[in-house]
Amino acid sequence: MKPDLSWAADSKRFGPALQQQLAFLHANPYQGPPYYVSSGNALSPAFLHEEAYADQACPSPGLRLLALVRYWNMIQYFYPYRYAIGEDWATSLTDFLPRFAEATTPLSYRHTALALFARLHDSHATLDPDPVLTAEAGDYLVAAALQFIGSQAVVLRVRQDGLVPRPPLEPGDIITQVEGTPVAELVRQRLPLTPGSNPAAQLRTIALYLLRGLTPTVTLQVNRAGKLQTLLVPRFKLGTVPPVQPLAADSMYRFLTPEVGYVDMARITKAKVPVLMRAFQHTKGLIIDLRNYPGEFVSYLLPGYFLSQPTAFAQVSVYDASYPGRFTERPPLMLQPATATPYPGRVVVLVNEFSLSQSEFTALAMRATPHCTILGSQTAGADGDIVRLTLPGKLTTRFSGTGIYYPDGQETQRVGIVPDMELRPTIEGVRAGRDELRDRAVELLTQGH
Repeated sequence: MKPDLSWAADSKRFGPALQQQLAFLHANPYQGPPYYVSSGNALSPAFLHEEAYADQACPSPGLRLLALVRYWNMIQYFYPYRYAIGEDWATSLTDFLPRFAEATTPLSYRHTALALFARLHDSHATLDPDPVLTAEAGDYLVAAALQFIGSQAVVLRVRQDGLVPRPPLEPGDIITQVEGTPVAELVRQRLPLTPGSNPAAQLRTIALYLLRGLTPTVTLQVNRAGKLQTLLVPRFKLGTVPPVQPLAADSMYRFLTPEVGYVDMARITKAKVPVLMRAFQHTKGLIIDLRNYPGEFVSYLLPGYFLSQPTAFAQVSVYDASYPGRFTERPPLMLQPATATPYPGRVVVLVNEFSLSQSEFTALAMRATPHCTILGSQTAGADGDIVRLTLPGKLTTRFSGTGIYYPDGQETQRVGIVPDMELRPTIEGVRAGRDELRDRAVELLTQGH
């Protein structure tokens, strides 16, 4: 991708002298050591000397406009997917100038920044924890996990370990109202302020905060098996109880049947990869669950156990430090065999909207191995490394910093890792306590389809 410098030759904006000076700077770029932008994490840039103005929760008007211009330029010249944003990024500057000028409170300033980040359609474009937004969201949470199934917010799991108040909710309950406001209206309000590469990723984020609030109880209307109920549901205060502890049956890897092994990638470690592959070497098939974020980086190591020869699995584009706005293609990323006797069985990889970044990178690598089927639904659509950027008011945000593509150049950003077989959970399955994706994977591996 090349930079768009057509603006520098716009005679309606710039006089001949300034145009000549801009042309000179373009032809004679700075050759000294970098100061503002340098090589950061892996292949992504790092912004080294951007003032945070941390003492201003709501920066002055000039600094609010600086926040917009700083962010706009970083995307314009250091974002590998600028061409895939959808909306014309050039118009974002004029669209948001009045909005930043009018954002005169700490909260409205942050909401305006989130709306700008959401314009990227990038699931990496999040905002680090911020005291103003935390105060708005509240620090009380219902001890239940939600997932949107279609347009409905469904209770997926309920925590019941005795450490938090057990809410009167059941898996499969559909949340229809929160404190009298329909969930559909809450989604409509929150979508413009929720960054995400695709709607599934946005709804994943909204589900995480839907039952969070300022009070120790919340009134919910739920649809339970076709019957509407109004429930007063307790919340617990964040940070006052330990996280959920996995059950003994939920180990990193286990046998689901004598013929099928299962790997929970949320708990994976590099040290355990050779151990689990030895344990499963005589199975008929293996399920790799990537509906989570991997415990450790094994994106090169694990796929190697399924390969007999070096295999390309991704193309990469990286920023050119000498020429802002230009991205160049690197040699394909390669997987190497990890053993002389690769695993002979079939593999099913499970994905959904919770598969983000490293999860997607690992799924992309697994797709390059023989006998692999990707099962599930659209992933979060934000692969590769991230770039962090600080804006006035000490707002720390991030975005995707490396372009990741299939070996043939096909997109992964926004699109995600598209399953070979699409399958989503059903409300009936959740209510019955079934993991329908995992059950289907077992069927595929044992029936030979």
